[in-house]
Amino acid sequence: MRVIELTTSASIYSCRSYLLLGDWSQLGDVNTLIDPGTDGSVIDQIGLLSTGCGKVPVEQIILTHNHFDHAAGVDIFKHRYGTRVYAWSEGKDVDELLHDGQIIKAGDDLLQVLHTPGHSSDSICLYSKAHRILFSGDTQVRIHVAGGTYAPEYVETLKRLSTLRISTIYSGHDQPIVSNAEEIIQETLRNVQNR
Repeated sequence: MRVIELTTSASIYSCRSYLLLGDWSQLGDVNTLIDPGTDGSVIDQIGLLSTGCGKVPVEQIILTHNHFDHAAGVDIFKHRYGTRVYAWSEGKDVDELLHDGQIIKAGDDLLQVLHTPGHSSDSICLYSKAHRILFSGDTQVRIHVAGGTYAPEYVETLKRLSTLRISTIYSGHDQPIVSNAEEIIQETLRNVQNR
């Protein structure tokens, strides 16, 4: 699976968007966009990429949650490509609701849907067991200072994530974590538990 991070303008409030393609761009791959965000230039960037001969550049969108900064660009893709949209909760352009534990093909890989409430009630993470990659959306996985008050759902989410084998985390707003991902999640769990 190839993960392509699409850049957005610093002057537009948006999220990080990720395009997932198969390693060889084969017909059976499912070109997948995680969180289109609000920056319309994302669709133009995708148009410049080689996404597979005869393939729709974005066949499906998976929303990590339905907040504006992650979901506002959905309609552009639906209009241009007829893209199907998957999310945990209903929304204006959502075609199919996801459920915890569901497996969905993205690129040439399989992603497991993990319901991870805490940031929002409809937050999900997407986990590639084969590549040890977590797409965390706005689920905060990097808190370096102990203290504060956190929702019990968020603590349970961190406990769940701490059981996974993860080498890379692609976040909704932060730089990707490419080393010590499991240790960072463990540290965050300790800090939100004030230990």
